[in-house]
Amino acid sequence: MGRGQILAERAIRRAGFRVEGLPRGVYNNFFFEFFNAVFWQSLGAPMVLFIRQSGGSAFAVGLISAMPLILMPITLASARFVERFGYRRTALTFWTLRWVLSSSVILIALVNIPGFDSLRAGLALGILGIYHLCRNFGISGWMPWLTLIISREKRGLYLSRATLFSNLGSVLTFLLVGAILGPNPALATFAIVFGLGTLGGFISSFFMIRVAKIPPEAITTTSQSARLSFSQSMKSCFAQPGFKTFVTVQSFYGVAFFGIPSLSLIYLREKVGINPSLILYFSTAGVVGASIASVVWGRWIDRRQSVMSLQLLAFSGLCFNSLLWLALQLLPAGFNYLMAATLLFLSAIWIAALNMSQSHSIMTLAPEQDRVMFQNIATFITYISQALAPMLWGLLLDYLDHNTIELNIGLLKLSAYQIFFAATLVIGIGGVAIVARFLLQSRKFAQSTQR
Repeated sequence: MGRGQILAERAIRRAGFRVEGLPRGVYNNFFFEFFNAVFWQSLGAPMVLFIRQSGGSAFAVGLISAMPLILMPITLASARFVERFGYRRTALTFWTLRWVLSSSVILIALVNIPGFDSLRAGLALGILGIYHLCRNFGISGWMPWLTLIISREKRGLYLSRATLFSNLGSVLTFLLVGAILGPNPALATFAIVFGLGTLGGFISSFFMIRVAKIPPEAITTTSQSARLSFSQSMKSCFAQPGFKTFVTVQSFYGVAFFGIPSLSLIYLREKVGINPSLILYFSTAGVVGASIASVVWGRWIDRRQSVMSLQLLAFSGLCFNSLLWLALQLLPAGFNYLMAATLLFLSAIWIAALNMSQSHSIMTLAPEQDRVMFQNIATFITYISQALAPMLWGLLLDYLDHNTIELNIGLLKLSAYQIFFAATLVIGIGGVAIVARFLLQSRKFAQSTQR
C-alpha cells in the first residue's frame, strides 16, 4: 500500500468514512483534489474581486463564467485527438499546463507602469481564457479516466470523498486568502494569493500522476470509439435514455442559480458593504457546508442510484436562498453579516448536491462508444446555460445599476440586484415544478416495470 493511500485512509477515517471499495491509486486523487482546490479557489473569488477592483464591469465578471462555453467548440473538435492521445495523458498534460500558464497573472497584479491600469482587467480575463481552455481539455480526459477505473456502484462514494478533500483545500485557501487580503487590499497584494494558487497547482500535479492507471482491458474496449461524426454524436446523445431530462434540469439550474455565486460577491462588496477579507471568511462557511453535505449526498446517490430526488431538494433549497438574498439588504448592519454567512453556507450545500448529481449523471449516461464526445457534448450543453446566464445577468445588472432603475411592487422598492434575485426565484420555482414532474414520471415508470 502506497504512502498516499495510507495518508488518505487516515484522513477519511477521521472524517467518519469507511475506506473499502475504491481501486488502489484512486486515493492519490483525494490529495490532488485538495491541492487543486487551493489552486482554483485562488483564481475564483479573489480573481472576481481583483478584476472588479481593476475596473472590470459586472459583465466582465459574468464573462468569467461564460468562458468555458466560448472555448468548448475547440474541445468538441478535439475528441478524436483525446482518444488517440489517451485519457490519462490528456488530463495530466492540460491540468499541468493550466497552472503553469495561469501563473502569469502574478505579473499582471505586480506591474505598475503608466497606462497599464486600463489593460489589467482585460489581461486577467485573457489569462482566465487560457485557464479554461486547458481545463476543458483536461476534463475531456479526466472524466473518462475516472469512469473507467471506478465502478458505477462506488461513484457516489468516490464523489463524496473527493468533494470532502476538495472542500478541505478550499477552507484552507479561504482562510489564508482572507488573512492575506485584509479589509482593503492593494492590487499587488493579490499577487501573493495567485502565487499560493500556483503552488497548489504544482503539488496537485504530483498527486495526479499517481492516480490509478486505466486497466488494459478498458483501453481495448474504448479503442473503437470516436468514429461518429459530430452531428451523429449529437443525435446519439439525445437518443440516450435520461439525457433530455439531464439537459432540462441543468438548463434551469444554470439560468436560475449559476450566476449567483459570482455576482453576489459584487453585491456583498458594493451594496451590503462587506469588505473582501470578510467575504472570503464567510465563503469558508460555505465550504464547511459543502463538506458536510458531501458525506450525505454521496450516500444518497449510491443508495438510490438516482439523483432526481436530490435535485428536487437542491432546487427547493436554492429558491429559499433567493428569498433570503432579497431580504439581505433590508436587514440592520449587524444582522446582514450573519445572514451573508448563512446564505453562503446554505448555497454551498445545495450547489454541492447539484454538482455531484451532474458528475454522476455524466459518468452514468456515457456509452462505451464515443465516450469522450458524449461527455464533451453533455458538458457543452450544460455550459450553454451555466456560462451564458451569468454573462447576460451581468449585462442586465450593469444597465439597471448604472441607470439606477428600480421596480416598485406595492410597498416594496426593488433595486437592481434585488430584481436579479427575484428573477432567479421565479425561474427557480419553474425548475422545481419541472424536476418534481420528472421525479413523479420516473417513479410511475419504476412501479410499472415491477408489476
